[in-house]
Amino acid sequence: MAATQAVPLSVVPMERNDWTDAERRVERAAELFEQRKLDEALEELQAAVGINPYNAGWLYNLALTLDELGRSDEAIDAYKQALQLEPDDIAALYRLGVNLHRGGRYREAIETLEKVTSIDSEFESAYCIRIASHTELSEHDEAEQAFYLGRLAKEHCPTCYFNMGVSLAARGLYDRAIYCWQRTLELQPNHPQVHLKLAAAFRSRGELQRARKHALARLRQAPRDDRAMLELVDLLLQLGRSDDAGAQLETVAPGAMQKSPNLLYARGIWLLAKDRLAEAAEAFFATLQLDPTFPRAHLRMAQIRLRMGKLIEAKTHLRSELLLRPDDPRTLSDLANLLIDTSETRSAVVCLRRLTLLRPNDLFAWQNLAVAHFLRHQYDDGIAACHRALEIQSDSTAVMHNLAVALSDLGRYDEALAVLAPLGPGAGDDCADLILRIRLQRGRAKLRYYLGSLFGLLSSSRR
Repeated sequence: MAATQAVPLSVVPMERNDWTDAERRVERAAELFEQRKLDEALEELQAAVGINPYNAGWLYNLALTLDELGRSDEAIDAYKQALQLEPDDIAALYRLGVNLHRGGRYREAIETLEKVTSIDSEFESAYCIRIASHTELSEHDEAEQAFYLGRLAKEHCPTCYFNMGVSLAARGLYDRAIYCWQRTLELQPNHPQVHLKLAAAFRSRGELQRARKHALARLRQAPRDDRAMLELVDLLLQLGRSDDAGAQLETVAPGAMQKSPNLLYARGIWLLAKDRLAEAAEAFFATLQLDPTFPRAHLRMAQIRLRMGKLIEAKTHLRSELLLRPDDPRTLSDLANLLIDTSETRSAVVCLRRLTLLRPNDLFAWQNLAVAHFLRHQYDDGIAACHRALEIQSDSTAVMHNLAVALSDLGRYDEALAVLAPLGPGAGDDCADLILRIRLQRGRAKLRYYLGSLFGLLSSSRR
């Protein structure tokens, strides 16, 4: 995105009375700002800057007021105008970087914040935002570098630890992410986001009870946090405690429920767990009406339509979920499984490839990717995925079984039997049956070969 060009300043002759009026307006704006009467403060500052557009401090105050009002694009323009007059004003540069980050202009934010630290290497807050901007751009090595530079400026900063945790979690490094977020919690016990991050990280590691404790901690912190309610309901359902999940939902006011996609989705997954499919579909439909891009809502609708035998509608919802380009491992895994169930194997391969990039050491991701490739008769790719899975867990019976079946389908019977050889006699009846079947197939293939050779010799002798 191109940088917004600051409005050029023009020279306008002014009377002494105009100067005095402008100064009074700035003083009045400061009082109004302190009283949080931001709209009135903005009017006074706009009038003052209209009289004297050369005072960098006034322009900074104007930008800061716009910033507080949430008018980020206008604030960016005002900060840039202030910086035209005082290019090395660290406060203006920092606030400009924050707003560029907030507006999704991460590259510009990084460049601006690097200028801050080039002027003052001890300005620790600039490193915090740089970590977050690099993370958004998937520049995780650079995020880590900014983190360590920030620690040189200030050894223990809750925001730096928090943002570094986000970068680590994005790479699936949950142990290190949890450490960072626990440090955040020690340094800032009331941090508004850290409990939910910890809940999600523990859930990803399969530690559902620890995840539940953090979701509850966030709800104690903020009883109306609908994201925390959704996280808690989802965890309780995964723990098989659907009645407890329902009791939590009963604490939500009906009016609040209808206005929140998070709460509607939470109700939907609870109804789905109760096998109340029609009501669950209504809840997910209402979720999508409020937020058409809500993660997993289309996936849940696909589950319901598939269970109702409505295959075409299920496929439509699965494609809608795919268009959202999910990057959550759990969503990608569930979506891939449903795509395989509906014979959409090409899309399943796309999902599973993305999942293996996010989780390169996830055995089941590689195992399922192999299955998807085999269903598409892409044997070389499937075999490669099996070998990658076996690098992660060399004694995985399921992977060995799939690989052996694929090799036998290709007529590579000796290789298939070699794959199964390490399992031994204690591998179970399924494995024993597969070994017997492959040996029979190999025997038939050899018999066909010998018979073919024999008939060839007889034909040659007659000629």
